Amino acid sequence: MIFIESEIFLKQLKKLEKKYPKIRDDFDDFKNNFNLELWKNLWKDIYKFRIWNSSVPVWKRWGFRIILFFVLKKDKIIPLTMYSKTDKENITFKEIFVILKEILKEIN
Repeated sequence: MIFIESEIFLKQLKKLEKKYPKIRDDFDDFKNNFNLELWKNLWKDIYKFRIWNSSVPVWKRWGFRIILFFVLKKDKIIPLTMYSKTDKENITFKEIFVILKEILKEIN
């Protein structure tokens, strides 16, 4: 699987990096050890995964969540958004679809 990181997503990472300095390492670990079995399907080709937050020494509750869009026919994964559970409990479908639309516009 190939990860396609949009400018929109990279800006989100940069913003989170101010509060969580190890986020890029955490994201790289996630990509390098990507396991499709650890997903939660949100809708069609949109999935949510948990990511360890090494900037905060507690696992599940305070980890990151990343929302991914799979382009399975082309073997590609497009990260849509990433957030910390300490900052945001959940993300709405409306927020996800707005981000998806913006990112697809950017990469096409």
